[in-house]
Amino acid sequence: MNDPAQRKRTLSAIGPMSVLVVDDEEGMREGIRRVLDRNGYCVTTAEDGEHAIALLGQCAFDIALVDLKMPNLDGFQVTQHISDVCGGRTVTVIVSAFATVQAAVEAAENGAFDFLVKPFAPDDLLRVVTRAACQRQLIRERDLYLSELESEQNLLRQLINSMSDGVVLLNDKGKPVVMNPRAESMLGVSFRDGMDIEDLRLERTALTVIDGVRRSGAQSGTPDRGFFERAGQRFELRAMPLMKGVDPAGIILSLRSV
Repeated sequence: MNDPAQRKRTLSAIGPMSVLVVDDEEGMREGIRRVLDRNGYCVTTAEDGEHAIALLGQCAFDIALVDLKMPNLDGFQVTQHISDVCGGRTVTVIVSAFATVQAAVEAAENGAFDFLVKPFAPDDLLRVVTRAACQRQLIRERDLYLSELESEQNLLRQLINSMSDGVVLLNDKGKPVVMNPRAESMLGVSFRDGMDIEDLRLERTALTVIDGVRRSGAQSGTPDRGFFERAGQRFELRAMPLMKGVDPAGIILSLRSV
C-alpha cells in the first residue's frame, strides 16, 4: 500500500490506532513517532523493554513497534510478553537491522506479526504499520462478533431456562449440549459437558422417536412424540429437528408431564 491517500482512507475507515514504539535509540524512536503522528496514529514511546512492559501494564495498545537489540530485555522478550499478556490484541512488529531468516522465524515464534528492516524510508514504515492496523481491525471485528455471539447464546439460554417445559438440545452428533433446570428435574439428571444420549436414561420408545427425527431430518414436518416414565411419573417427549439454514444442526427435545 504505497499510495499515501489510500493509507489515509484505510486509517480513516479503521479508526484511531494507538502505537507503542520501543527503541533504545532516541533518534529512531522520535523519527518513528513523528512519521506516525503526522499520519493519524496515537503514539507512545518507550526507551527500553522494562519501560515498555510497564506501559503495557497501564494501558492497551493496538500496535507495538519493538526494536530487536536492546539492553536487558531484548525485542524477542518484549514480544513474548505482549503475546502472553495481551492475548493477541496488540499486533507486534519487530524492528531490526539484523535481517536474517532465523531472526524473522524467531520473531514469528514469539508472536510478532511482521518484521521491519532498518534502515527504512517513511513509506516502508507506513506500509508495515498499515498492514498491522488492518490486522488489528480484523481482531477487533472478531472480538465483537464473539461478544455478540456470546450475548445471543446467553439470551437463548435464559429463555430456555425460563420455560415451564423441559428442554434438551442435542447437537448433530446426538449429544446433549443444553438442558434447562426443568428437564434436569424431570429426568433426574444433572447436565454436564461431554454427556451422551445414554446419560439421559431414556426408555427405548423415547430413543426410537429421537432416532426417527435424526434419520428424517428436515422432512419431519411436525414433532415426533413418544412417552417415558421416571420415578412413577409419565412424561411426553416431543422431538423436532434443529436446522441451520437448510442443514440439520441437531434435535430439540421438549418434555412435559402427562
